This record gives sequence, structure tokens and C-alpha cells, in this order.
Amino acid sequence: MYHGLLLLLFIILDPYLNSQYAIQFVTGAQGDSKYLKVVTTCKHFAGYDLEDYVDGETRHSFNAKITPQDFEETYYPAFKACVEEANVASIMCSYNEVNGVPSCADGQINNKLARDTWGFDGFIASDCGAIDDIQNKHHYTNNTDDTVAAALKGGCDLNCGSYYQSHAQSAFLNGTITIGEINLALTRLFTARMKLGMFDPPELQPYNAISPDVVNSLEHQALALNAARESIVLLQNNNDVLPLNFEKHSTIAVVGPHAMATDVMQGNYNGVAPYLISPVEGFENLGIDSVLTASGCDVNCEVTDGFQDAFDIAVKADAVIAVLGLDQSHESEGHDREDLFLPNLQDKFVQDLKNTLKAAGTNAPLIVVVMSGSSVDLTVTKKHADAILWAGYPGQSGGQAIAEIIYGKVNPSGRLPVTFYPGSYIDLVAFRHMSMREYPGRTYKFYNDTPDFSFGDGLSYTTFYLEWSKPVNMSGVRSVSYPTVVYNVTVTNTGKMPGAISVLAYISYNNSGAPKKKLFGFEKVFLNPLQSVSVTFPADSKAFSTVDKSGKRSVNPGDYHVTIGDQLIHKISLI
Repeated sequence: MYHGLLLLLFIILDPYLNSQYAIQFVTGAQGDSKYLKVVTTCKHFAGYDLEDYVDGETRHSFNAKITPQDFEETYYPAFKACVEEANVASIMCSYNEVNGVPSCADGQINNKLARDTWGFDGFIASDCGAIDDIQNKHHYTNNTDDTVAAALKGGCDLNCGSYYQSHAQSAFLNGTITIGEINLALTRLFTARMKLGMFDPPELQPYNAISPDVVNSLEHQALALNAARESIVLLQNNNDVLPLNFEKHSTIAVVGPHAMATDVMQGNYNGVAPYLISPVEGFENLGIDSVLTASGCDVNCEVTDGFQDAFDIAVKADAVIAVLGLDQSHESEGHDREDLFLPNLQDKFVQDLKNTLKAAGTNAPLIVVVMSGSSVDLTVTKKHADAILWAGYPGQSGGQAIAEIIYGKVNPSGRLPVTFYPGSYIDLVAFRHMSMREYPGRTYKFYNDTPDFSFGDGLSYTTFYLEWSKPVNMSGVRSVSYPTVVYNVTVTNTGKMPGAISVLAYISYNNSGAPKKKLFGFEKVFLNPLQSVSVTFPADSKAFSTVDKSGKRSVNPGDYHVTIGDQLIHKISLI
């Protein structure tokens, strides 16, 4: 039944941005015909937050204790958007329990919330082996008949694995499930097949005309490259050391454990790439006169034996690029990180590398490129690097995109989708706790200390100026029953280089328990020097709403501040 199934993983730590990501992903993948191009699956529903923790706690037995407030405010919105705005065809229930009930047996969230409240009309599939977990990991049931019944009645139509296949017949014969419940699940599953056109003449399904030639087409290769270019984030650029100059920086040293990275750039859940351009290859292909390379250490960086090889070439270079970070041995499905630091001696490698350059009397700038799929402590790196870029896992053309940005062929425009905390954060936050507000707070919305870098950070090689396109009622008094305000903003590239900017719109409400601020809109625009464009941000009742402890969302009277970019602020009072 997984014919045409596409899995969707949420990777962004903001519920609004998560929701927009989900809507675009699902609608783009499922297509705009009366037929589905594929069945997309929003996962993992719900509260999936732990893989395999240090003391043996795993996703198969974890009980996610989540308040109604956190559910409504943080954990539900992206799934709700999947259903209500993207009309997703499938949801995957997760391994974990939610407040004592295994997700795949939780009729409250699967049936009453997703189906009855949101209007979900697709099928729900379990994660692989999750039905077995109901009995043997969560001990929620005592036998196979009751386990099948708990899952089927709880809304799980399809078991990834063999549990239903092995035990559903017995459960039916023993009367724990009914023919009506079986038929309901089958109806949902076969409806999805019908929407895929599997029972119609092939020529009627327009997506059957898509040939394998589109895979690795030139258009898709260009898309992969552009995705890498636009997602790389410039986090630090002291004294505008970047972009490098082809003549001034004609000899470079590319060092660090990911200097020759290829497979790691794909993350996981990836297909077979037609090619993989490493950072070193990216610089070589860009036409740099001399590209010297030595790794210094592998990604685990447990010994310093290779450091000197990297230092020896660094002192010969006009610029040094250190490519560091994590890989799938540190973060992947079934494996949780134990801390936020770069692995082992990577921080020491950066520090010693900078000290070596200073001791040699060279003016070569040190540029650090970080590959990771999650937050890393960059406290040490910030002290020693002249510039820092976060590349995530940039895919098959990652090395080309990194080189183009460092040499200014491409102007960086990415923004951080997560907050980078200091390493001490892990000692203050209980890993198993799901609360967003528990000190010191989770995500930019609730974190009460100073991060290394925050959600939304990202620099450019050019400058932008924002101003109101239309006059704003600065008195800003409106009714809580109709608070909607439309903000029109003119964005101008005031620098000398073409570039893109993601204009982020936040709203804050000075009330106890409310988020420090929350994203309610964003728009990315590309502008040539001195070019201007107008962008619009409607702030509706949902943007002004807050969620109380009972999980009720409402618009309350009081003073609100709307911030557009980092330049425009509007105060509005609701009465």
C-alpha cells in the first residue's frame, strides 16, 4: 500500500514555518489533478521527540507528556496545516506514547482530532513495528487480540510490519474487532489507491506520463544546486572578510573532516546521487589557482595526529577554509546526540589552527563551514573564525554552492531554521521533558538566555533597507474581535551586490506566559542594487492569538508589537 508514498519529516523549530513548509511540500508532491501524483505522509503524529537516549530510553517506549497548551501552540500546528490546508492523503502515527497512550492506539488524536475536528479523510499508517510496541514496549495491552483492536479502533488503518497480517484474523474471530471496523480501514486504503488512479485506464492518470528521464534531468540538477545556494547561512563575517577575492586569495587551504565530504552531504533518507561535489572539488571547479587540502582529523576527531598536516598547508595559503561538523554517526534515525558540542577535538582543531596562523604572521582569514542537521555549540568557533557558514547537509552540489558563496559568485541568503544554543543548555533542559516554557525555555520563542545564533539569523554581502509602503495607523487601536492589520513594506537593496533577503515578520505580546515573539509571515525577494519591491504581511486573528494552559486559543486585549525585519516596529493595542 506504500505505492507512491513520500515521507515528510519536519526539520524546522517554528510551528508557523513548519506549517508553511508542510503545505508547500504536500501540495507540490501530491499534484493538482483529480488524481494524486503520490500519497504524501505527514509524520510522526504526535509528540515524536526522542530516538535512543543515553540511558536506554527509546522511541519505542517513550511517554511524551505534553500539556494542552504546548500541543495547540507547538506540536499540532504543522499537522493541522497538512490536513486543513494541504489535504494530505496520509498520516503516520509515531512509536511513542502521548500522555500514557501509544500514538497508534490514540483515538483522541487520530480520530477525534485529526478526523473529526480537522477533517482528515485519508488513511493513518503506523511507523514500522509500532503496533507490536503497543503490547511489547508500552505494555498498554496484554495480548495480540487486544493490541489489534486498540490500534484499529484508535484509527490506525495500516500496519507497517506484519502485526495485522499475523493477528487480525484471530482478533476478528474472537470478536475484539468487527467487520465494520475492518471495512472502514480498507475503504480508506483503497480510496487512496483509487485517487492514485490504480484502478483506472493508465492513460487517464496524467502523472503516468512522467518518465524516468525526469530523474537527474538538467532542470532537477539545477534545482538541487539552487536549493543548496539559497539554504547556506552566513552566520559571521567579521570585517567583511567574505567574499574572498580570486586574485588576492588565489591559494587556499581547505581543511577539516568534511573538506572532502560527499556522502555526508546527503543526510539520510536519500536516494542515490548522480554525483557528489565535495567542498574541495567545488573550489577546484571554480578555477582557484591552487587548492591545498588535508583533513586534520576525521569527523570524530579523537586524536591530533593529523593536525600538523593541515597546519602546514594553512600557513602557505592566502585563505583557510575549515569544513567541520557532524555526520550520520552523530545524528540519524534511531540515534540521539548526547551533547551540543562539535565532536571531541574539533573545537581544539579550530583554536589551534587560528593560533598557528597568528604565530606564522599570516593575514589569511579563517573561514569555518559547519555541516550538521541540528544545533551545534559554536562558542569556540565564534572566537577564532573570521567567518562562519552553516551549510546543513547541502546535497549533491553542496561543494559547488559553498565555493560559490565564499568567493561571492553567489550572495548568501539562507536563514537559520533552528536556534544554536551554548553547550551548557543540555545541562539545564531535561531531555525527556516536552515543555516549551520550562526554564530556560525551548526555541527562540521561549529561550531566556543568549544563544550562539538564533532562529532566523543570516547575513548577506549586500545591505537592505525597509520602510512602510503605505502609512500605518501608528495609534494602532483595534478590536479583539477584528484585529487584522495588513502591513505593506518596501524593501530596497542599498548595497552594491545583487542579493536575496528573507523578510521575517514577528509579533510579540507582553503578557505572562506568552511567547517572547512568534513568526507570522515571511517573504524572500531577490533584488539588484538600488532595486525596490513591496511585500505584504497580513496579521490576522491567528497571528495575534495566544494559547492558554487549557489549550484554548484566543485573541486577548493588550499591547502587541509587530516587527518586520530588524528595522520596522509597530505597536498595536487591542481592546
